[in-house]
Amino acid sequence: MRAISVIVAALVAGFVGGILGARMGRTSEQGPRRIVRARSFELVDAAGQAISFWGVDQGDNAVLAFGSRGLAPGGARPRSIGLANPDNQLTAIGLLGADNPMLKMRGADGKTRVRMVLSTDGKPVLTMEDEKGPRVSLGVEQSDIPGPEDNDWTLVFAQERARIGMFTEKEGGERYVRGVFLVNRDKVKYPYQQPK
Repeated sequence: MRAISVIVAALVAGFVGGILGARMGRTSEQGPRRIVRARSFELVDAAGQAISFWGVDQGDNAVLAFGSRGLAPGGARPRSIGLANPDNQLTAIGLLGADNPMLKMRGADGKTRVRMVLSTDGKPVLTMEDEKGPRVSLGVEQSDIPGPEDNDWTLVFAQERARIGMFTEKEGGERYVRGVFLVNRDKVKYPYQQPK
């Protein structure tokens, strides 16, 4: 009888210990997860096609990018290369290869429509385009040798049709700001062709 009592007590103790161990294990699993590290992440649609990419793309840009879901009129699904290819990204926000922040948006035809970047000196440039190319630019104008001294700010309409802004100039060791407003009334064939 005593041997049966010891066996029953051992079984009960084992059962209770198993329950407590399982509950304590679940409690620790419900806590914060450790860091998950990966080279990239993809969000896929119901058909398994990548529609978003988070990682370092083939242009060495760290981006959160979105591709076509095939819903826009005339829109195409991402090509087989996927969203790691910058040419397949309809919208991307992130860091260019040199760690300059950027935002890029393309139309359903894949052509860039909006591009916003910060120069290496942290000065912004916003460019808006149509299907034929750049039309409006707003922000700092970089000199031939970009640097922190670039402080010319303009709103420029493509092919120098109109320009408003402020330019800095040195005179007698001092730096001054001068405003400029320009309207070019000469006609230019649309779409404009860059001279070769």
